[in-house]
Amino acid sequence: MLRIISRSAAPRASIVRAVQIRGMADQRIEKAAEAAGKAKDSSPKDPSVISSAGAVGKQFNPDGAIGGIAQEIGGPFDKDGAIGKQFDAAKDGLAGQVEKAVDGPSRPASEKK
Repeated sequence: MLRIISRSAAPRASIVRAVQIRGMADQRIEKAAEAAGKAKDSSPKDPSVISSAGAVGKQFNPDGAIGGIAQEIGGPFDKDGAIGKQFDAAKDGLAGQVEKAVDGPSRPASEKK
């Protein structure tokens, strides 16, 4: 005897929403970046090479060589896209933590959130 098992052929989609929660790890990174920035001998007026105003860091700005290419590609690489916004030195992304660690002009180490 064969049993017939009915299966639904309709695909089921689930909705996944990205939720950003700043947890303890983020707070520790923020505090570590702040401490590193205060210990540096650079300042927002005399920026580090990798800060957003430095020779290397400014290439990642939207009007810089690397950031300009990302702007042309657009989508997630745009300055407001999922990847591009990580390179905004004034925010909490990767570039923002580097900026704070090197006491850069966009996020000085002395600036409290």
